[in-house]
Amino acid sequence: MARKDDPWADKPDRFDRADKDWNDRWADRPPEEDEGDDWDDAASPNYKGQPATTGSVTDAYGDGMRAAGSHLGFGLQIGVSMAFFVGLGVLVDRWLDTSPWGVIVGAALGMVGIMVLVLRVASGPNR
Repeated sequence: MARKDDPWADKPDRFDRADKDWNDRWADRPPEEDEGDDWDDAASPNYKGQPATTGSVTDAYGDGMRAAGSHLGFGLQIGVSMAFFVGLGVLVDRWLDTSPWGVIVGAALGMVGIMVLVLRVASGPNR
């Protein structure tokens, strides 16, 4: 939000209103008259914090890694697919002395391989 003492401040726009509406709805504190950029550091009266233990942190990390595992594996498949086909193109270029056509064809085949992976994932778990 614009500060009152800033002579060059923009007029409030729809984003400022949306931010204020979001804060009014979701903030754990009552709206203030002059909402600046500083948040109140005090915790909400409804907050019931629990001390973090080593087990809870490692459990949370493990849960996050399990949830991200399929996405990380998909990214690795994309990278390995592209590297494989471009590397194959480099080897063909060295063997047949056709530089840069082997790399170009390898990159094109790598892109086709990536599209096959993406379409396979997009088609759902039935495949």
